[in-house]
Amino acid sequence: MAETALALDMRQVSKQFPGTLAVDRVDFQVKKGEIHALMGENGAGKSTLMKVLAGLFNDYTGEIYINGEKKELRSPIMAKEAGIGMVYQELSLARKISIYENLLVGRLPKKNALFIDRKKAIQMAKDSLERVGLGNLDPTISVSEISQCDAQLVEIAKVLDSHPSILVMDEPTSSLSSEEVERMFSIIRKLREEGMAIVYISHHMQEIFEIADRVTVMRDGRRVGNALVSETNEEELVQQMVGEPVKKFYGESANTVTSEVVLKLEDFTRWGFFHHVNFELHKGEILAIEGLAGSGRTEIARALIGVDEHHLGKAYFHGKEVNFKNFGEAISTGIGYVTEDRKILGLALSQPVSDNVLSCVIDRYSKGMFYSNAWNNALVDEKINEMSVYPADRTRLVNSFSGGNQQKVLMAKWMAADVDVLILDEPTRGVDINAKQIIHNAIRQYVAQGHAAIIISSDLPEIVGLADRAVVLREGHIIGEIPKEGITENSLLMAANGKGEYVNV
Repeated sequence: MAETALALDMRQVSKQFPGTLAVDRVDFQVKKGEIHALMGENGAGKSTLMKVLAGLFNDYTGEIYINGEKKELRSPIMAKEAGIGMVYQELSLARKISIYENLLVGRLPKKNALFIDRKKAIQMAKDSLERVGLGNLDPTISVSEISQCDAQLVEIAKVLDSHPSILVMDEPTSSLSSEEVERMFSIIRKLREEGMAIVYISHHMQEIFEIADRVTVMRDGRRVGNALVSETNEEELVQQMVGEPVKKFYGESANTVTSEVVLKLEDFTRWGFFHHVNFELHKGEILAIEGLAGSGRTEIARALIGVDEHHLGKAYFHGKEVNFKNFGEAISTGIGYVTEDRKILGLALSQPVSDNVLSCVIDRYSKGMFYSNAWNNALVDEKINEMSVYPADRTRLVNSFSGGNQQKVLMAKWMAADVDVLILDEPTRGVDINAKQIIHNAIRQYVAQGHAAIIISSDLPEIVGLADRAVVLREGHIIGEIPKEGITENSLLMAANGKGEYVNV
């Protein structure tokens, strides 16, 4: 039987930035009808390699063959014409306009050469949506009215409309629930069956072993591993990514939990979002709020810190009732929140690292009406070094860092704030395995110092590795509690779906 033809063949591709060889003579091949995973830490060069493929750099070296034909991909237009489709982690959709306008941007059909043929446009959009399983979605509604999963599928439909032979997907499931991930996978498998070559970039090991046929690993700009997924394992891939064996990534946390209650919610309610929520958080404890996306996890956190209102119930901090009018009051009292959206809500991307790290402690370190960041350079340097921010330059703008290093800066900000209770909402979403380990160690050290943390995460191994206890949230209601010894991926999944021994309603 003949070998399946290559859809993509990148030979000895390199890309140099000032002072950095980001991609160093990389060979990368993808067959037709293959899902090929591309893995590596942030900064390993995988995104740069794919940006070369997308035509974003006109100064790369090496050769690129698409379906056996040599191509020069010196611009995005050249890449698109060659059959390259890119689905980036940050969606390109305009949220305030309709789905069909997003899908047909730049190619809306006209009638009489002057007016948009809306009826034809809507039908074209429906045809596009049908291909990604969204045939029942109304193309006239705005993107802001649909779920993140549907938005991700609309983005894929938009890319597919250019009829690519190679589809690159960068962290396509980073903000999806487990149920939505399965829905996404069914679409990806269908595209594979149609003969499309798919490059799948992800930090999630379990996804790679579930969806990919082959995996390539990059480190320090070079290809360091390439294997059939069926012929490798998680330990081998981790070792290739970090350069040394990692015996147990999700290590056991030291038991630092005390009997002292630092935070307590009683009948905490925001109608339509969460109802009669009751739990306690102890000093030295990492408490997980576990549930499917949409169960109300983030909404509880936002109401507690005063960002959103709550309608009923009480919150107690160190035994004293609190009712924060805004986030500033929560911070000054001793409660912090690591948002799941670092780019919009967590960081000031156009400001330097020092401004971000010190943003929560300005009042604390002011002298009357005067304040200078320079007074606290030592604190900034200490925290960014603790978080292994690279490069460790307090003057550098945050938007010039990789996503993983931006997340480390966000963590450094809250480590500097030194609040009593820290709520962490998806603290390692979209970061590489090394950054994840650094963040986990920081969380463990934080609670070991006598603080307490609440973690909200869709990464089940993360909860298993970090949490001392988990409360289970379903459709806005606490339905059970899982002790540390009972926390497994299976028990978490069962409970989130309203089943299993730990569900008590």
